[in-house]
Amino acid sequence: MSLKEQDAANLSAYLSNITQNTELEALALVSKEGMRLAFSAIPGYQVDPDSLCAMGAVLLQSGSDSITKIGFNKLIEVVLRGKKSFMVISAAGRFFLIGASRTIRDLGKTVAVFRFYAGKISETYPKI
Repeated sequence: MSLKEQDAANLSAYLSNITQNTELEALALVSKEGMRLAFSAIPGYQVDPDSLCAMGAVLLQSGSDSITKIGFNKLIEVVLRGKKSFMVISAAGRFFLIGASRTIRDLGKTVAVFRFYAGKISETYPKI
């Protein structure tokens, strides 16, 4: 999947706003197929970007299938929470966002920021 220059600039602005409003250690914008379109991580955060994006795609699809099978509406996000870390995966139109942090204290704020920007991305880049 390739993006037009203007689309890339718009998405970059959304990602920059997410970074400014959260304390995530890793952030990715991913296609529904699991292809990494953008990735950033703080220095010292050891994660393979391609693995993170592929895992996110699998988790999002699994969550979406589960929601559908039990008769709920469309999936908004998947939140994986460990004792001291978390990962948020949010549907964003034809893309999805992944955020990860080893600090749990900002989970609620991060989920709220992700919901807001995933909504903005969904409006601009709806599912095809």
